[in-house]
Amino acid sequence: MANEIHPSATPIVAGPAPKSALTPPRAPNVPADPTPGEETVTVNIDGEDVAVRPGTNVLEAAKLVGKDICHFCYHQGLSIAASCRQCLVQIDKMPKLQPSCQVGVRPGMVVHTNSEAVLKARREMLEFTLKNHPVDCPICDKAGECTLQRHYMDHDHKLTRVDVPKIRKAKHKDIGREIVLDAERCILCSRCIRFCEEIPGTSELTMVSRGEHQSIDVHSGQRLDNAYSLNTVDVCPVGALTSKDFRFAIRAWELSKVDTTCNGCGTGCAVELHTKHEQAYRVVPREDHSVNGHWMCDEGRSTYKSLDAADRVRHATVDGEQVALPDAIAIAAKRLRGKHIAVVFSATATNEANLALAQLADLLGGERFVLGRPPGRGDEILRDRDKNPNSAGALAATGAVSKHEGELALELAGRAYEAVIVLADSGELSEVSLGGLRGITSVCLADRHTPLADACTILLPAASWAEVLGSYTNRQGKLRSVQPAWRAEGDRKHRADLIRDLLLAMGQRDVPTARERTQRLAEAHQHRQLSRLAQDPTPARPTLLRWANSRG
Repeated sequence: MANEIHPSATPIVAGPAPKSALTPPRAPNVPADPTPGEETVTVNIDGEDVAVRPGTNVLEAAKLVGKDICHFCYHQGLSIAASCRQCLVQIDKMPKLQPSCQVGVRPGMVVHTNSEAVLKARREMLEFTLKNHPVDCPICDKAGECTLQRHYMDHDHKLTRVDVPKIRKAKHKDIGREIVLDAERCILCSRCIRFCEEIPGTSELTMVSRGEHQSIDVHSGQRLDNAYSLNTVDVCPVGALTSKDFRFAIRAWELSKVDTTCNGCGTGCAVELHTKHEQAYRVVPREDHSVNGHWMCDEGRSTYKSLDAADRVRHATVDGEQVALPDAIAIAAKRLRGKHIAVVFSATATNEANLALAQLADLLGGERFVLGRPPGRGDEILRDRDKNPNSAGALAATGAVSKHEGELALELAGRAYEAVIVLADSGELSEVSLGGLRGITSVCLADRHTPLADACTILLPAASWAEVLGSYTNRQGKLRSVQPAWRAEGDRKHRADLIRDLLLAMGQRDVPTARERTQRLAEAHQHRQLSRLAQDPTPARPTLLRWANSRG
């Protein structure tokens, strides 16, 4: 296929050079499953022998035999505190119960995860944990994905014996730009404290007071305002830390999730998009040790707001008048032919869309440009200064002959072209440049109304990143997949399929569909997941979170 994605392509937006080997935050606790050829340690768990990776803790090893040992303070991406004592197990030749998160496997070790002594300890620890908990599940945002709620139903499920007033702590305390604290719900697992110390390195959180009055809080004079603060909501096993943005928006069990890729910057973090009835409500990180580990930045979580239904372009327009999509395609094909044209690729659109536009550019000729979001803040953890998800893919699709977007602005302002086709609605152009689009044949494939989209004379309704199957190329050169969370409504179509319609209207034949382009890319990059999705004629329905177990 012409203009195939080149893995070494570099981002075109100003910023630091892409890292040749991006190193995401390293998880201190590795999965127990050994890699082929690796040395192993054999342990016996509940009567079943299993070979695990040396250095693995017992809690991780138990997962290989289907034993999900309940726990609160342990998190694979954080250091071990062993403070909650919920994960106690019985180990032969050890007189006391042991925290499975802290004990490493040894050859010949025999572990019991469901003995009577272990189950009794779990019930007692749960009762102790709930002693002063407010049990306000009906109004808690964590209800439905709360680890405490789940363990109580699995291991205790008894009425409280507390017959005196519970200790009251701070409620609804604003501790940061994005975070509200309800200290009454806190079970003192210290996950949030360890996260702030170990990942962003900002250490805003601490324990205050002692005994029954102990709780988490921010250090005096500080706010929880680091660029990764919302990860503390993810790691909190209860509803002590809640997101201001998601607070009281919807119940978790009403949401469906789809695995996709963050389009907030060039890193391409693995994420889950949570939706209901064609409306997005939040983006949360999905574990991917090769790119983002367990985490994502706060900026990336706000990308779902671009999917607001009120801003969507649902129908084609020509010169401000709504027309049927086939008519708009025919008019655009007619007006674009034979003109001095600027073809504008997009660093926010998929590889499939950019490759389709490259085929149209080969037919029409003209100058090639790449347009995207302006650079922003970056760091050495996950945030890239390039705020586009597919700069590398867009540049590769142009054949590395594109001009800078600054030149596009100048030439549009100077009326240097008779026609312009813009692949996406994102990009900042001056009012003078936008004015240059209004007096010529300007076609924009837009999924939402923006100043750029509304300035064009022909608007074709494109599906958003949450409605298409496709791919980006991140700053590592890795192919990252996106897949639909809902079916695009109205006339909205994949940008690659809109370009295909234009090519067919211009007399071209055997033009691949968006799905066929995805399949070719997946095969070229040996991306098995993307290939499987492209081959499936009926995409799987998003998973309801009520069936997805707890994210804690």
